[in-house]
Amino acid sequence: MSKGPCRAMTEASLGTDRNFGVALAALGAVLFSTKAVLVKLAYAYPLTPEALLSLRMLFAMPVYLAVAAYLSRSAVRLSARDLLGIGAFGLVGYYAASLLDFAALVRISVDLERLVLYTYPLIVVLLSALAFGRPITRNDVLVFGVAYLGLAPVLLDDRARAGATPAWVDGVLLVLLSAIAYAVYLIGSQKIIGRLGAKRYTALAMLAATGGTLLHFSLTGPASQLLEQPAVVYGYGFALAIFSTVLPSFLTSEGIARISAANTAIIGALGPIATMFISWLLLDEAITAIQLTGTALVLLGVRAASRSPSR
Repeated sequence: MSKGPCRAMTEASLGTDRNFGVALAALGAVLFSTKAVLVKLAYAYPLTPEALLSLRMLFAMPVYLAVAAYLSRSAVRLSARDLLGIGAFGLVGYYAASLLDFAALVRISVDLERLVLYTYPLIVVLLSALAFGRPITRNDVLVFGVAYLGLAPVLLDDRARAGATPAWVDGVLLVLLSAIAYAVYLIGSQKIIGRLGAKRYTALAMLAATGGTLLHFSLTGPASQLLEQPAVVYGYGFALAIFSTVLPSFLTSEGIARISAANTAIIGALGPIATMFISWLLLDEAITAIQLTGTALVLLGVRAASRSPSR
């Protein structure tokens, strides 16, 4: 008899924790979705992708330094292999992927960028098959077909409205490369995260990416791009760092800890939808029936990939 109330309390506690995890993952997805809109707003000023990414990293760096220092006090010591993995995958996932994404946003709309970028879970499935020999199942083929069937009309619609210029084509290719880079980061990071924990690894990987970003900028951009901007540009850089990078990265990590990576990825489907409405509100980008239909198909494909038992 006494076990009943205890079991009920445990189930209620688990339910509350799960609901909290869902809320954290949803908030993280919405905050991540503001990144592309903030980048577009910043590009109204004379600013290169390298300079904007450097501002984002500089504003985020103190937070990640503090988190890394705090979590490293009583944590396992990093081996040379850990440092190499953190450096390599941090550069791929947060430097290369971000730079490609920022460069793409000079050329294509926010809505198209977010939808192409959000195909990364499907790319993870494909790259995992190539890297680890996992067979591609009939379900995988169906999932890819549904998702890219949804992406095709959105691409054609955006191309018709923007014009099939070389810059537009370059933008699509750049954001696709960004999605591939982020997928490589996710695959390569799994074992290291298991040893170090998600928060510590994220902080260290972001610091590695910050080093790569600032080195790149020092070799390619004039210092005036960082030092002589109007206050509003620094405001966008700060917002990108805190609200589109630091907060969502930790919210997502906490969501994964409470409801699993697969469920967090499903909730991440809010991202492209939020981007669509935020860009309509702030950038006056149109929302068409083709976009809505295509987005629904892409999200359906990603949801199916995330829920597959083989993941």
